[in-house]
Amino acid sequence: MNIGLIGAENSHTKAFCKLFNTEGKSQGNRITHVFGDDSPEAAEALATEFGLAICATEEELLAACGAVVITYRSGSRHYEPAMRALQAGKAVFNDKPFTETAEQAKALGDYAEAHGLLLTGGSSWKAVPAVLALREEIVPGSTAVISYGADVDSPYDGFTFYGIHSVELCLSLFGVDYKSVSAVNHHGAIVATVAYADKQCVIMTRPDVYDLELLHITSGKTTVCDMSDMGGNVCPEEFAAMLESGKAPRPYGYYAEAVTLMREIMNKKE
Repeated sequence: MNIGLIGAENSHTKAFCKLFNTEGKSQGNRITHVFGDDSPEAAEALATEFGLAICATEEELLAACGAVVITYRSGSRHYEPAMRALQAGKAVFNDKPFTETAEQAKALGDYAEAHGLLLTGGSSWKAVPAVLALREEIVPGSTAVISYGADVDSPYDGFTFYGIHSVELCLSLFGVDYKSVSAVNHHGAIVATVAYADKQCVIMTRPDVYDLELLHITSGKTTVCDMSDMGGNVCPEEFAAMLESGKAPRPYGYYAEAVTLMREIMNKKE
Protein backbone atom coordinates (compact mmCIF):
# COMPACT_ATOMS: atom_id res chain seq x y z
CA MET A 1 0.00 0.00 0.00
CA ASN A 2 1.20 3.52 -0.76
CA ILE A 3 1.27 5.78 2.29
CA GLY A 4 1.37 9.58 2.09
CA LEU A 5 2.70 12.15 4.53
CA ILE A 6 0.59 15.27 5.03
CA GLY A 7 2.94 17.75 6.69
CA ALA A 8 6.74 17.58 6.54
CA GLU A 9 8.15 19.83 9.26
CA ASN A 10 7.63 17.44 12.18
CA SER A 11 10.61 15.23 13.02
CA HIS A 12 8.20 12.29 13.36
CA THR A 13 8.10 12.03 9.57
CA LYS A 14 11.56 10.44 9.58
CA ALA A 15 10.51 7.81 12.10
CA PHE A 16 7.70 6.72 9.80
CA CYS A 17 9.91 6.77 6.71
CA LYS A 18 12.62 4.75 8.42
CA LEU A 19 10.23 2.02 9.57
CA PHE A 20 8.35 1.64 6.30
CA ASN A 21 11.08 2.45 3.77
CA THR A 22 14.53 1.95 5.27
CA GLU A 23 13.82 -0.91 7.66
CA GLY A 24 11.00 -2.45 5.63
CA LYS A 25 9.21 -3.67 8.74
CA SER A 26 5.75 -3.54 7.20
CA GLN A 27 5.61 -5.82 4.19
CA GLY A 28 3.74 -4.32 1.25
CA ASN A 29 3.42 -0.87 2.84
CA ARG A 30 5.70 2.05 1.98
CA ILE A 31 5.79 5.83 2.36
CA THR A 32 5.64 7.04 -1.24
CA HIS A 33 4.28 10.61 -1.31
CA VAL A 34 4.53 13.83 0.70
CA PHE A 35 2.50 17.03 0.74
CA GLY A 36 4.54 19.52 2.75
CA ASP A 37 2.88 22.91 2.61
CA ASP A 38 4.12 23.57 6.16
CA SER A 39 7.76 23.30 5.03
CA PRO A 40 8.58 22.78 1.34
CA GLU A 41 12.25 22.54 2.29
CA ALA A 42 11.57 19.67 4.71
CA ALA A 43 9.41 17.95 2.09
CA GLU A 44 12.24 18.20 -0.43
CA ALA A 45 14.70 16.73 2.07
CA LEU A 46 12.38 13.81 2.84
CA ALA A 47 11.82 13.18 -0.85
CA THR A 48 15.55 13.08 -1.49
CA GLU A 49 16.40 10.86 1.48
CA PHE A 50 13.55 8.37 1.19
CA GLY A 51 12.59 8.46 -2.48
CA LEU A 52 9.22 10.17 -2.10
CA ALA A 53 7.14 11.95 -4.70
CA ILE A 54 6.28 15.54 -3.77
CA CYS A 55 2.60 16.37 -4.23
CA ALA A 56 1.44 19.87 -5.12
CA THR A 57 -1.91 19.38 -3.41
CA GLU A 58 -3.49 17.26 -0.72
CA GLU A 59 -5.95 15.92 -3.30
CA GLU A 60 -3.06 14.62 -5.41
CA LEU A 61 -1.68 12.74 -2.43
CA LEU A 62 -5.05 11.23 -1.49
CA ALA A 63 -5.54 10.00 -5.03
CA ALA A 64 -2.18 8.21 -4.98
CA CYS A 65 -2.24 6.65 -1.50
CA GLY A 66 -4.32 4.18 0.47
CA ALA A 67 -3.26 5.52 3.88
CA VAL A 68 -2.03 8.84 5.26
CA VAL A 69 0.07 10.09 8.14
CA ILE A 70 -0.85 13.62 9.24
CA THR A 71 2.08 15.22 11.03
CA TYR A 72 1.43 18.96 11.24
CA ARG A 73 2.91 20.27 14.46
CA SER A 74 -0.17 22.37 15.23
CA GLY A 75 -3.16 20.32 16.29
CA SER A 76 -5.42 23.04 14.89
CA ARG A 77 -4.38 21.83 11.41
CA HIS A 78 -5.25 18.17 11.98
CA TYR A 79 -9.02 17.89 11.77
CA GLU A 80 -9.69 18.98 8.20
CA PRO A 81 -7.11 16.79 6.41
CA ALA A 82 -7.93 13.85 8.69
CA MET A 83 -11.64 14.11 7.88
CA ARG A 84 -10.97 14.51 4.17
CA ALA A 85 -8.75 11.42 4.24
CA LEU A 86 -11.40 9.39 6.06
CA GLN A 87 -14.08 10.57 3.66
CA ALA A 88 -11.83 9.36 0.84
CA GLY A 89 -11.74 5.93 2.52
CA LYS A 90 -8.12 6.09 3.71
CA ALA A 91 -6.54 4.63 6.84
CA VAL A 92 -5.32 7.53 8.99
CA PHE A 93 -2.61 8.20 11.54
CA ASN A 94 -3.28 11.63 13.08
CA ASP A 95 -0.29 12.88 15.07
CA LYS A 96 -0.35 14.63 18.43
CA PRO A 97 -2.16 16.68 19.50
CA PHE A 98 -4.96 14.73 17.86
CA THR A 99 -7.25 17.73 17.29
CA GLU A 100 -7.86 21.19 18.71
CA THR A 101 -11.26 20.36 20.21
CA ALA A 102 -12.97 17.31 21.65
CA GLU A 103 -15.84 17.80 19.20
CA GLN A 104 -13.40 17.43 16.31
CA ALA A 105 -11.86 14.29 17.81
CA LYS A 106 -15.31 12.80 18.36
CA ALA A 107 -16.34 13.59 14.80
CA LEU A 108 -13.29 11.79 13.40
CA GLY A 109 -13.81 8.78 15.65
CA ASP A 110 -17.52 8.59 14.92
CA TYR A 111 -16.95 8.78 11.16
CA ALA A 112 -14.23 6.12 11.19
CA GLU A 113 -16.33 3.76 13.31
CA ALA A 114 -19.49 4.27 11.29
CA HIS A 115 -17.70 3.56 7.99
CA GLY A 116 -15.41 0.76 9.18
CA LEU A 117 -12.23 2.80 8.67
CA LEU A 118 -8.88 2.60 10.46
CA LEU A 119 -7.83 5.52 12.66
CA THR A 120 -5.11 6.00 15.26
CA GLY A 121 -2.77 8.73 16.47
CA GLY A 122 -1.96 11.09 19.31
CA SER A 123 0.99 10.81 21.68
CA SER A 124 3.27 7.79 21.47
CA TRP A 125 3.56 7.32 25.24
CA LYS A 126 0.21 5.61 25.73
CA ALA A 127 1.45 2.65 23.67
CA VAL A 128 4.95 2.21 25.16
CA PRO A 129 5.04 -1.32 26.63
CA ALA A 130 7.02 -0.27 29.72
CA VAL A 131 4.39 2.36 30.50
CA LEU A 132 1.50 -0.05 29.99
CA ALA A 133 3.16 -2.52 32.35
CA LEU A 134 2.93 0.06 35.14
CA ARG A 135 -0.85 -0.09 35.20
CA GLU A 136 -0.70 -2.94 37.70
CA GLU A 137 1.00 -0.53 40.12
CA ILE A 138 -2.05 1.75 40.12
CA VAL A 139 -4.23 0.62 43.02
CA PRO A 140 -6.68 2.50 45.27
CA GLY A 141 -4.75 5.23 47.08
CA SER A 142 -2.14 5.57 44.35
CA THR A 143 -0.62 8.86 43.31
CA ALA A 144 1.44 9.37 40.18
CA VAL A 145 3.55 12.40 39.33
CA ILE A 146 4.32 12.96 35.65
CA SER A 147 6.95 15.57 34.83
CA TYR A 148 7.22 16.50 31.17
CA GLY A 149 7.85 19.53 28.98
CA ALA A 150 5.16 21.84 27.60
CA ASP A 151 5.35 25.49 26.64
CA VAL A 152 2.20 27.59 27.06
CA ASP A 153 3.72 30.05 24.58
CA SER A 154 4.71 27.51 21.92
CA PRO A 155 4.09 28.80 18.39
CA TYR A 156 2.41 25.44 17.73
CA ASP A 157 -0.84 26.19 19.59
CA GLY A 158 0.74 26.69 22.99
CA PHE A 159 0.36 24.07 25.75
CA THR A 160 -1.35 21.52 23.50
CA PHE A 161 1.76 20.74 21.42
CA TYR A 162 3.63 18.93 24.20
CA GLY A 163 1.06 19.01 27.00
CA ILE A 164 -0.87 16.20 25.32
CA HIS A 165 1.99 13.79 26.10
CA SER A 166 1.39 14.11 29.86
CA VAL A 167 -2.38 14.05 29.41
CA GLU A 168 -2.33 10.79 27.45
CA LEU A 169 0.14 9.26 29.92
CA CYS A 170 -2.32 10.06 32.70
CA LEU A 171 -5.26 8.48 30.86
CA SER A 172 -3.21 5.46 29.83
CA LEU A 173 -2.24 4.74 33.43
CA PHE A 174 -5.38 5.78 35.30
CA GLY A 175 -8.21 5.55 32.77
CA VAL A 176 -10.70 8.12 31.51
CA ASP A 177 -13.12 8.16 34.47
CA TYR A 178 -11.56 11.06 36.38
CA LYS A 179 -13.79 13.14 38.67
CA SER A 180 -12.22 16.60 38.72
CA VAL A 181 -9.34 18.69 37.38
CA SER A 182 -7.49 21.61 38.91
CA ALA A 183 -4.50 23.49 37.51
CA VAL A 184 -2.27 26.49 38.15
CA ASN A 185 0.16 28.37 35.92
CA HIS A 186 3.30 29.59 37.69
CA HIS A 187 5.35 31.60 35.20
CA GLY A 188 4.70 29.10 32.43
CA ALA A 189 5.09 26.00 34.60
CA ILE A 190 1.79 24.13 34.82
CA VAL A 191 0.79 21.93 37.74
CA ALA A 192 -2.47 20.04 37.23
CA THR A 193 -4.14 17.52 39.52
CA VAL A 194 -6.44 14.96 37.91
CA ALA A 195 -8.50 13.41 40.70
CA TYR A 196 -10.16 9.99 40.43
CA ALA A 197 -12.51 8.34 42.92
CA ASP A 198 -9.70 6.68 44.87
CA LYS A 199 -6.42 7.86 43.28
CA GLN A 200 -4.87 10.88 41.61
CA CYS A 201 -2.39 11.94 38.96
CA VAL A 202 -0.34 15.12 39.21
CA ILE A 203 0.93 16.54 35.92
CA MET A 204 3.85 18.98 36.05
CA THR A 205 5.14 20.70 32.93
CA ARG A 206 7.63 23.46 32.22
CA PRO A 207 8.74 25.10 29.00
CA ASP A 208 12.47 24.31 29.21
CA VAL A 209 11.99 20.52 29.11
CA TYR A 210 11.49 18.59 25.88
CA ASP A 211 10.97 15.03 27.08
CA LEU A 212 9.62 12.92 29.92
CA GLU A 213 11.62 13.77 33.05
CA LEU A 214 9.94 11.69 35.71
CA LEU A 215 7.16 9.17 36.18
CA HIS A 216 6.88 8.52 39.91
CA ILE A 217 4.18 6.22 41.25
CA THR A 218 3.39 5.85 44.95
CA SER A 219 1.05 2.97 45.77
CA GLY A 220 1.94 1.57 49.17
CA LYS A 221 5.37 1.07 47.74
CA THR A 222 7.22 3.55 45.53
CA THR A 223 8.10 2.96 41.91
CA VAL A 224 10.46 5.36 40.16
CA CYS A 225 10.88 4.67 36.46
CA ASP A 226 14.13 5.10 34.58
CA MET A 227 13.07 7.19 31.62
CA SER A 228 16.05 6.14 29.51
CA ASP A 229 14.67 2.60 29.34
CA MET A 230 11.05 3.44 28.60
CA GLY A 231 11.32 3.46 24.81
CA GLY A 232 10.82 6.11 22.16
CA ASN A 233 8.33 6.88 19.42
CA VAL A 234 6.27 3.71 18.96
CA CYS A 235 3.63 5.35 16.75
CA PRO A 236 5.06 4.02 13.46
CA GLU A 237 4.94 0.46 14.82
CA GLU A 238 1.37 0.92 16.04
CA PHE A 239 0.30 2.35 12.67
CA ALA A 240 1.99 -0.52 10.81
CA ALA A 241 0.31 -3.08 13.07
CA MET A 242 -3.07 -1.44 12.41
CA LEU A 243 -2.58 -1.61 8.65
CA GLU A 244 -1.51 -5.24 8.80
CA SER A 245 -4.22 -6.43 11.20
CA GLY A 246 -7.06 -4.27 9.95
CA LYS A 247 -7.89 -3.44 13.57
CA ALA A 248 -7.68 -0.09 15.34
CA PRO A 249 -5.52 -0.24 18.49
CA ARG A 250 -8.07 1.37 20.85
CA PRO A 251 -11.68 2.57 20.99
CA TYR A 252 -12.14 5.68 18.89
CA GLY A 253 -13.76 7.53 21.77
CA TYR A 254 -10.40 7.64 23.54
CA TYR A 255 -9.17 10.56 21.42
CA ALA A 256 -12.04 12.83 22.41
CA GLU A 257 -11.42 11.93 26.08
CA ALA A 258 -7.76 12.94 25.75
CA VAL A 259 -8.54 16.26 24.08
CA THR A 260 -11.26 16.95 26.67
CA LEU A 261 -8.79 16.54 29.55
CA MET A 262 -6.19 18.67 27.75
CA ARG A 263 -8.72 21.47 27.28
CA GLU A 264 -9.87 21.25 30.91
CA ILE A 265 -6.29 21.76 32.08
CA MET A 266 -5.85 24.68 29.70
CA ASN A 267 -9.10 26.31 30.82
CA LYS A 268 -8.17 26.08 34.51
CA LYS A 269 -4.50 27.01 34.41
CA GLU A 270 -4.85 30.81 34.38
